[in-house]
Amino acid sequence: MARLPVWSRPLLAVLALCAVAAGRAVAQSPPEPAPQATDQRPRICLALSGGGAVGLAHVGVLRALEELRVPIDCVTGTSMGAIMGGLYAAGYSPAELADIVQTLDWSSLLRDAPDRRHLPFRRKIDDQTYLTRWELGIGKKGIKTPTAFVVGHRLGEVLHLLALRAGGVEDFDRLALPFRAVATDARTGDAVVLGRGDLGVALRASMAIPGLFSPVEIDGRLLVDGGLVDNLPIDAARALGADVVIAVDLDQPLASRERPDSFAGILDRSLSVLIRREVERSLTGADFIIRPRVRDYGLLDFHAAATLIERGAHEVAAQADSLRRLAVDEATWERHVAAMRRETPAMKIGSVTVDPGPGLAPEVAAHAVRSRPGQALDPQVLAADLDRLWELGEFETVDFVLAQASVDTWDLRITGHRKSWGPNFLRFGVALASDLEGTSSFNVLTALTMTRLNRRGAELKLAVQAGEQSIVSVEWYQPLSRSGVPFAAVGLLGGPTKQQVPVGAGLVQYRFVDQRATLDLGLALGRWGEARAGVLHTSVNGRPADGHSHGVPHFDQTDAGYHARLTFDQLDRVNFPRRGVLAIAELYRTSPGLGADDDYRRFDLQTVAAATHGRNTLVALLHGSSALGGDLPAAGRLRLGGLFNLSGLPPGELSGSYGGVATLVYTYRLGRVPNFADGVYAGASVEAGNAWESAADVDLGSLRKSYALVFGIDTLIGPIYAAYGQASGGKDSLYLYVGRTF
Repeated sequence: MARLPVWSRPLLAVLALCAVAAGRAVAQSPPEPAPQATDQRPRICLALSGGGAVGLAHVGVLRALEELRVPIDCVTGTSMGAIMGGLYAAGYSPAELADIVQTLDWSSLLRDAPDRRHLPFRRKIDDQTYLTRWELGIGKKGIKTPTAFVVGHRLGEVLHLLALRAGGVEDFDRLALPFRAVATDARTGDAVVLGRGDLGVALRASMAIPGLFSPVEIDGRLLVDGGLVDNLPIDAARALGADVVIAVDLDQPLASRERPDSFAGILDRSLSVLIRREVERSLTGADFIIRPRVRDYGLLDFHAAATLIERGAHEVAAQADSLRRLAVDEATWERHVAAMRRETPAMKIGSVTVDPGPGLAPEVAAHAVRSRPGQALDPQVLAADLDRLWELGEFETVDFVLAQASVDTWDLRITGHRKSWGPNFLRFGVALASDLEGTSSFNVLTALTMTRLNRRGAELKLAVQAGEQSIVSVEWYQPLSRSGVPFAAVGLLGGPTKQQVPVGAGLVQYRFVDQRATLDLGLALGRWGEARAGVLHTSVNGRPADGHSHGVPHFDQTDAGYHARLTFDQLDRVNFPRRGVLAIAELYRTSPGLGADDDYRRFDLQTVAAATHGRNTLVALLHGSSALGGDLPAAGRLRLGGLFNLSGLPPGELSGSYGGVATLVYTYRLGRVPNFADGVYAGASVEAGNAWESAADVDLGSLRKSYALVFGIDTLIGPIYAAYGQASGGKDSLYLYVGRTF
């Protein structure tokens, strides 16, 4: 854990002070007598320090030591040192470790978010508004936050699956090499030396950097990164009976550190000094110190895996003359390697149990699992099982336990751990739209989702939007069977909005007050979308926004009728999508028998399709509406204008009963801003569309054309766009948007 992100320092300071004051490690359980080295040679133990991504240098150290034929008899490690050392102790070769660390998708492990395309549709609904992806919990005790920036499901899953090579081994002395991992008790500040249990869980606990990864509970203790108290576990190596300790130190001595130039830098340095002093005290117990030159890399620089591995190997080579006195002859080395290398054991599944916890039907969770009794355990199939359950959006983490049922069979138990900040979730969003010429809007949205309200998984969604367009909406969603496929939904929505309406030769700003009630039956189509149909009742009252009639008409409209909507959502992200399709088609027919003022039909279609090659992305947008005969009332008419909606025209300038806009947006990803923006983009759009009063007026020859030049940033608070648009006829606009634009 030698290098920590600055934003995590305040979370660590108090814990680190307590930990250092607590003194030396408290063992989780007394280590059993360590086996003695053979061939009349000293027992050699390797102590590997933490360091995040720079810990990948340990792989190069292991490779170079093997090339010198220096036998390792035991391993201890902290954080990334525990991961590399633990896997080596389980039987992986340095070549296998190098392949693993260079092919793992580290960005996915650290982002720790499911692929949106795989989420159930109910978990995607909020994304279709401008809410940010960050969620909080709310309960009787108030607001609850996630336990860390990254809950660590993907990292834990990968480590757990890699640790299958040690399948059936709970005593770390019985691994290919005796091993110890060091973690920190988050409650007491004591160091905890892990020598028993599930290897994958121990490795995950040792690297649970506070604030970055969530803690891990083992035997009632809440454990975090061991680097806070023992970043280089030399004493643990001596406790394993080491005669010779080779310590791999990934940090720099205190004297080599530069002067801090900010408050954050001073806090960083203060914490690092506390950790570093303990490391330097420990180093007095090492016989050899290997210090790879990695100071120019940081905690999250996993992209430099190949370089870091070579840095580790280079430092061993620089000390080769001293280390050769520990080397053994070829025959002894071959015996040592033969005893140390292991393959992942074959395991036959005896039974499969899926425990999703309270509130989710076990059969729904079991349906996501493909591992079957009587089959050989396939790590890839098991990984897919864990991911499918996690992608239900219900769980903080999903893990598994294998218990030996007989000589050749194992019982598999998969457990989903509910989000500790749930089951009621709050999300927030901000939307700002301005053409920088006097037309602007600002809205703030808060959404509360209450889940698992009964055995069949009922949900209540409440959304409140305040600003230019004030809206309150509530929906009760009730699955009608334990499968979750058929459902019923009751919804209410109301609030005022302002729109410009053509009156005579000009535009008049109106204030419309909408009230809507729906009753739907539908089918949940899993991750693909949903189909629903039902009864809809809407009343709209429109008055001039300035409160004076000035001879302009009032709009009072009651709509009541039947609607059917089909939604298909396989978009990978709603902000700057890179691939996938979102399509929403809705048919609405009023019924005077239900109280409608007018008898009309309307069909609406909205699609978003994205494709990406390298840094280049094309997004095709289509937004259209048709009255299906006759004219639409004013409140239900199509309105065009604004960014990507005939850019250059003011919002709502064109309206009609028929029409639409087709847009093609090209973006080039310039890069990212760490800790602020996932992507920075530049691009352009071309658009064509129009709105017509009647079907007879529809003429492709009268399409309006427009284009826009766009600069965008995908930030933590949502997308930000700055754009210039120009429409045929010479109208142009500058735009600033915060929040979704389509």
